[in-house]
Amino acid sequence: MISFGTSEQMNCKPESIQSINAHIRFLAERIGPRGTGTHEEILAADYVADCLTKWGIPFERLSCRTIVSMNHYPISINMMGLLAFIVYPIDGGLWRWLAALLACLVAPFLALTVRTSGNPLRFILPKVTSPSVLGVIEPLGEVQHQVVLISHLDTNKCRLTWKPERLHRLEPLTYATIAVQAVFGILYLVGAILGQRWNIWFLSLLPGSYLLGIVITLLVDDRTPYSPGANDNASAVGVSLAIAQDLSQNALPNTRIWLAFTGAEETDHYGLRSVLAAHPHDLRQAVFIDLEGVGSGDLVYVTRHGIGLHYFPDAGLLQLARRVAEEQPDLPGRRIRGEKMIMSEEVSTLTHLGYRAVCIAGHDSFTRGLSKWHQADDTFENLDPAVLLRAKDYTCALLNAIDQGER
Repeated sequence: MISFGTSEQMNCKPESIQSINAHIRFLAERIGPRGTGTHEEILAADYVADCLTKWGIPFERLSCRTIVSMNHYPISINMMGLLAFIVYPIDGGLWRWLAALLACLVAPFLALTVRTSGNPLRFILPKVTSPSVLGVIEPLGEVQHQVVLISHLDTNKCRLTWKPERLHRLEPLTYATIAVQAVFGILYLVGAILGQRWNIWFLSLLPGSYLLGIVITLLVDDRTPYSPGANDNASAVGVSLAIAQDLSQNALPNTRIWLAFTGAEETDHYGLRSVLAAHPHDLRQAVFIDLEGVGSGDLVYVTRHGIGLHYFPDAGLLQLARRVAEEQPDLPGRRIRGEKMIMSEEVSTLTHLGYRAVCIAGHDSFTRGLSKWHQADDTFENLDPAVLLRAKDYTCALLNAIDQGER
């Protein structure tokens, strides 16, 4: 029996898997692919809002303006480099200095995007409107702790460069690209200082061709269809909704639970930023638990994130996640553990902005990323009910540990 209103630990109801499955099926099959800024993403937000309304959970609808595709940042950055390539050979020292300035910004701008999912070029890029839903469940007593449970609504495209057999190349490719861009900028800077024109330009043909190849590859990549997103991230939304339904009947004694169903996670995390802006004082004091792809693979707490230029969860939350995991019953060969993962999600923005966050995810041992990540076969049939239930149980255990002051 569940008793959220006491110090007893939260446990999963036997009917939890039916509830979670129903949510995932509605999102991934009835609605289908939910690209950022699309009508389907709005339908997903409507579905979440309807569920919260049915359970009597107060919520607010939020929206943000976001870029259309995750590829638009690297495309625009590399096109800035190609503009430098065109400008540099124009006669006149001013043009060479302008080209050097543009070229020197390419590598830092890409590094910033990789680390934070943002970029100064954002203002020139086309935008769409993306919805988010923020619910709140008050504790039975005085608010002593605040936790934000995050799961995103949108899905990404079926990225050609993210196929499982290629995923291990993403990190070295990221570092190689930044290195080539840095050499490109240094080359033009040296040329501007020395007053060299054609010799430097001819030397820049190789890195310039590399930048052009990246742009062409990303443009082709953007023509792929959207993924159904059963694991990434209908699984997390389903688990969050199941927890919300239970908490609506049995609130925690001391912890306010925020339920953040965010849009724009697959682009630049401005759905999350709209949530942070809506309640800046309360959420600055909160801790964040991000659920990502919790329907397949081995359930883990992520100890290192990133596709190069790594970032890390809050040390205190990581220690708590480790302790709570040690207390969970083991499945044969599938103990909850910490893992470094090739992934980029909203914890990157949270840690960059100084918030305390940790991520719970499904770890694919072959790719070291999420199972079926950004692929057409990310469907309901490829999910594991045991992992979904475990994700709910483990998340509940974390919430109880925080509620009991174990931070």
